[in-house]
Amino acid sequence: MGFVKSRPRLLFLACLGLAGYFAYTAAVGALRNNQFEQERAQTARGVAELQQKEAYLKAVKDYVSSDAYVEQEARRQLGYVRDGEVGFAVISPPAAPDPTAPTGDWWQRLFPR
Repeated sequence: MGFVKSRPRLLFLACLGLAGYFAYTAAVGALRNNQFEQERAQTARGVAELQQKEAYLKAVKDYVSSDAYVEQEARRQLGYVRDGEVGFAVISPPAAPDPTAPTGDWWQRLFPR
C-alpha cells in the first residue's frame, strides 16, 4: 500500500527532474549561443579592419610602383634633373624632432593618410 501512494510522488519527482534538466540545457544553450554570437561579431570587426588595411596597402603598392613615384624619388634622393631643368640643392640646419610626427608601421609613416 505504501508503494502505491509513493508512485505518483516518484512520477512527479521524475517529471520535475526532467523539466529541470530541460530548463538547464536550454539556459546553457542560450548562454553558449550568446558567446558564439559575440565571438562572431568580434571576428567580423577584425575582418573588416584587415580588409581596410589590405586596401590601403594595395593603394600604397600601386602608388609606389607608378612611374610618377619613381621619378619623384629619383629627383628627391638622387637629384635627378631632366634636360632643360636647372638642379639646385637647399642646405638648411637639421630639423628638430617633431612630436606630432605620424607613428605606426613604416608604410604608415612613409605614406600618411
